[in-house]
Amino acid sequence: MALIAFIPIAISFCVVLVFRLINKKYNPPIFGVYQRRNKYFWFKFVFMYIILRYRQLLVHIKRILAVELGYSYDGTVHIHEHDVALEEKFFHGDHPLAVDAVYFNGTAKDTSVICGIARRPQSICDAFLFLKLAGKERLLTPSLPDTYLKQEVVEEGEYAVNGMSAHNFIPMRTWKLSYSGEMKSSSDSETKHRVEMSLTWSARYPVFNFDTHMSPLTMAKDMARERWSGDYFKLLKKFHQTHYEQMGHLTGSVFVDGEEHKVNIPCVRDHSFGKSREWRNFHRYVLHYIFLENGDCIAAGVVCQPAILSHLTIGYICRRSDQAVLPLKGCDFEMWQHGENQVLPRDYGFVFKAGGEAYDVKIKVEDEDTFYIGKLRDSKFYERWGPAEVNGVKGWACGEWQYNNVAASIKAK
Repeated sequence: MALIAFIPIAISFCVVLVFRLINKKYNPPIFGVYQRRNKYFWFKFVFMYIILRYRQLLVHIKRILAVELGYSYDGTVHIHEHDVALEEKFFHGDHPLAVDAVYFNGTAKDTSVICGIARRPQSICDAFLFLKLAGKERLLTPSLPDTYLKQEVVEEGEYAVNGMSAHNFIPMRTWKLSYSGEMKSSSDSETKHRVEMSLTWSARYPVFNFDTHMSPLTMAKDMARERWSGDYFKLLKKFHQTHYEQMGHLTGSVFVDGEEHKVNIPCVRDHSFGKSREWRNFHRYVLHYIFLENGDCIAAGVVCQPAILSHLTIGYICRRSDQAVLPLKGCDFEMWQHGENQVLPRDYGFVFKAGGEAYDVKIKVEDEDTFYIGKLRDSKFYERWGPAEVNGVKGWACGEWQYNNVAASIKAK
């Protein structure tokens, strides 16, 4: 009898909770950009987590059942057919905003190499090369800070422009990075140097595919912040790009005015492609590539693309001890707290979690440079170098801070 008497009370209580939830005020985005957790957050989170976990499980099962290619390059290393397909060039077709980009970022105490070649329709490339050698000042490709370049007579689909080229030899194993031509001094653009560069990138860790390897937990939390609708999910599909990264090593020689310099540094490389990349849709992003003295490598950052994800946590850690590549499962780096008005911090830190552990990151910026992407300088980038420390282990970091520059572009016109 007591239980029966309690039922009306419980129903009334639930009705009140539902009513209060429905009428709860919506928390506005921070700075009008960064969405916050709102009244339906936990319902959306649970729903999206189940979907993402299910999709990840299906991909994992398919990989287990997939038949490996019937060849190996060294008698021991076999390449999956799926990985070979990922490394193939992406052809733009009739998509005016399509992109196929490769990127290399190698950083050590006194040496760094950053090179990006993004193929766009009509033989346009967004390309750049930063080169810092021991005992020398940083060198830049002549067009910098602009990266908008026109490919000359090259084979369709080649990552090559103005003396820069990147060529894949073995899928997910080896790339060749080269440059031949003049480069200018970072301190004096009138000072030119003749540079011949021949470097080989070799994989040290398995690939991290952002489509399938990101943490469903972190992704679901980020998606649950957004306001959902039919149009929202259509935009998610429209703006989707395939993006994967792999930590490795960059070795070889660079000749500057005939003087040889040896390069031997840890380096990440990525490949991204899709039918639509419009830099005007990005508000900001901050990415950190950290290479530690114990051999661990870290990628950690946040992307803000307000139309679909105003706060997307991305990244992973490569552990040398067991060769594991583990996704970030949370990061307290909030972009609205760091450099929102392009006043960038030079000494800062954040904490992320991966593999059941917490990692305390400290960054100190000692050097930086800027460049633009887009014919009208739609996007502004800060490349920033300096020492890093993660859980007491020292290393070196390169941070890339991107800002929407559309307002400045319109004003310049």
